[in-house]
Amino acid sequence: MASALLALAAGLPMAAHADSTWTAGSCLSNCAETGDAAPNVSYSAYSAAVNTSSAGAYVSTGSFASSTLAYYGGSGFGVTAPSGDAQSPNHAVDNYGYQDLILLKFDDLVKLTQVKIGWSQYDSDITVLAYTGSTSGVNVANTITGKTASSLTSSGWSLVGSYADLVSGTNKSINSQGLSSSWWIITAYNSQLGGAPTGGDGTSSGLTRGLGTSYTGYDFVKLYSVTGTTTTRQNVPEPATLALSAAALLGVAGVRRQRRQKDSDTPSNS
Repeated sequence: MASALLALAAGLPMAAHADSTWTAGSCLSNCAETGDAAPNVSYSAYSAAVNTSSAGAYVSTGSFASSTLAYYGGSGFGVTAPSGDAQSPNHAVDNYGYQDLILLKFDDLVKLTQVKIGWSQYDSDITVLAYTGSTSGVNVANTITGKTASSLTSSGWSLVGSYADLVSGTNKSINSQGLSSSWWIITAYNSQLGGAPTGGDGTSSGLTRGLGTSYTGYDFVKLYSVTGTTTTRQNVPEPATLALSAAALLGVAGVRRQRRQKDSDTPSNS
């Protein structure tokens, strides 16, 4: 009986593991992907003021608050922070004046594997986070709003990685550890989120931080697409369906036992 139930469970269809790509567009909520059937995604933006030293070096961020996500045609998504941030290049996902981030909220578990930007200027380093805390009863906005860069990772968010010098129009591989999550953050590089700088402040090769009022070393990118795979079983029967299936298997087993008992009780004609 146990083996029959295991066989029943094993026969349930699994989610296909072909890549799916979610591309930026005018849709912001419940947006469909291209490629293999997979969850829909909703996008939103947050920004936090960047605090600097007297020499203009990055020190920390203020608290994140809801910001404005803007779609720039074939370039992808940028972010315009609350004040003085709509001009180029600051209308991107950047860390000049404000630390901008884009939240991707999927309606199922997804293992992201690639990020593509559609535009960059000066520098193009990013940091990627995945939410690894419990999502049950959690409002995702509460895990970001009011948090600083240094406190995001203590509110359920985990560093996936920081990645240097992305090239517009080219996929960048991420998430070598294979994390799966329903909630993901793409942000301009921030050393407080993780990933030590590999280049000097004010330069643009490797993971670098901006310095002073020059744009060099600061990161300005627009998010074009993300690619990944779903990681959950599809079409799993409801508990009631499993119970009915188990009852049916028990019934079959009972009928077979009755037939064997009847056969053993019937006198032989020989």
